[in-house]
Amino acid sequence: MDESNVKDLKELIGTTVNKYTITRYISSGSFGNVFEAVHKPTGDIVALKIPIKTKERDGLPALMDEARVYKHISNPERGIANMKIVKSKDTKIIVMDLLGESLESLLGKSKRFGMKTIILLAMSMIDIIKHVHSCGYIHRDIKPDNFAIGYTESQKLYCIDFGLSKKYLKRNGNHIDFSDKKRFCGTARYASIAAHMNQEQSRKDDLESIAYILIYMYKGKLPWQGIKHKEKKERYRLIGEKKQEVTVEELCEGMSKEFVVFLKYVRNLDFDEKPHYSALKKMFLKLYKSRNYKNDKLEWEK
Repeated sequence: MDESNVKDLKELIGTTVNKYTITRYISSGSFGNVFEAVHKPTGDIVALKIPIKTKERDGLPALMDEARVYKHISNPERGIANMKIVKSKDTKIIVMDLLGESLESLLGKSKRFGMKTIILLAMSMIDIIKHVHSCGYIHRDIKPDNFAIGYTESQKLYCIDFGLSKKYLKRNGNHIDFSDKKRFCGTARYASIAAHMNQEQSRKDDLESIAYILIYMYKGKLPWQGIKHKEKKERYRLIGEKKQEVTVEELCEGMSKEFVVFLKYVRNLDFDEKPHYSALKKMFLKLYKSRNYKNDKLEWEK
């Protein structure tokens, strides 16, 4: 976003939208702008997601789709923030729990996380995505930007941005059908190999993306970073090829064998197979205990 647009958005600071006074601009997405706000009657600090509306784009339908997903999965204890829809004069806005910094933002301060933090994040991410899947949804855009810590609880992890999420169960309860004629969906750096092959995604793909996040946060980069091409579709194809060329052992070099086991396991799951979340978490918990860490503090809690 260019500086002039940010300046325009910052001019909203101090204005009131349906009893919510905007106090700070936070960020912008494809379909909406996010602000910190105070609910005047209660003094509660929240996040407001206001849809983008221009001649070229109306973000309201997409935000309402995301709101419908949140309605089914919201559970702060499980790492999904509360959400509600509030009517404004000429639109609708999403009111959500205010969260802290994203993992991408925190990573920018230290470049890499230590193994203790990586293991703790692995267990939290597995728990959160297990909950999302138990509600019948897959995320389809797992990345460090889409995990954030709590506003006051810096050790609590939340998953955000369900704009690309999808139900993986049909109305009759059966799993959606496999297809290899889908458009690419996700973020190329962390997307699964199946996503690069234009295949329908399922539960295993969210977990594969989690594996790439963990490797990225520990090593500071992934082998396919830096691949460029003027055509986006071709760049995605080249990144997908690189993901298949690099062995799991090479990818996880310098990391505990548990990360090799994790990535190999999720890559080998069948399209409609239910992952063994508890076994994966148990594996990382055993690794954590074996290292005899003195405390459970994450690196940004120093």
